Amino acid sequence: MDLNVTFPETYHAENLKGKPAVFKVKVNSVSAQALPELNEEFFARFGIEESTVEGFRNEVKKNMARELKHALKSKLKDQVFSKLLELNAIEVPAALVDREIDVLRRQAIQQFGGPNANIDPNMLPKDMFEAQAKRRVSVGLLMQELIKVNELKPSDEKVRETIEGMAETYQDPKEVIDYYYGNEEILNQIKGLVLEEQVVEHLVSAAKVIEKQVSYEEAIKPAQRTEAAE
Repeated sequence: MDLNVTFPETYHAENLKGKPAVFKVKVNSVSAQALPELNEEFFARFGIEESTVEGFRNEVKKNMARELKHALKSKLKDQVFSKLLELNAIEVPAALVDREIDVLRRQAIQQFGGPNANIDPNMLPKDMFEAQAKRRVSVGLLMQELIKVNELKPSDEKVRETIEGMAETYQDPKEVIDYYYGNEEILNQIKGLVLEEQVVEHLVSAAKVIEKQVSYEEAIKPAQRTEAAE
């Protein structure tokens, strides 16, 4: 099979720019997607106990609703913190930024290389993480001041609600809930997350909020942060 093409004028090889060419190709196989049959075997792959089409759809709806809630909450937090930084530009200590860069370096290595990756974090360029580190430090300092001024504390009710929301995706939610409450380090992390959400709620309550209707697909897309927000 012959494919007639023309190299673009911007092609990197000078002698091929704008030139016609013929590529000879051999097709080894042709595949097409096929929808699986909605049966017990298919449902079992997703760990769904109720092996009916209705049960499967309900489970999918629950997962989509959970994903939507998480995405909207994440976007709102990102927008609120971006506006907070825009209205409250502060100078942050270089030492704190450098410390945060080290944290981001280690997180990047764990994410892409695994916990046992034998890679020196300092090999990753500092400027890869500088803007993100500065943003995180700035948000952290402003949050501390907001928490202090408004005497905010993590709500026990919201902590419980957050833990139960995390646990409901597991086979034995009660076991997960007991584990979280029995692990002080993890419990403190969740309290920090709840306190962060309470700061966002406090800022939103004092702001002019404009609601916008979007599709599900657009809603769950990660937020596109501008350089100005960094």
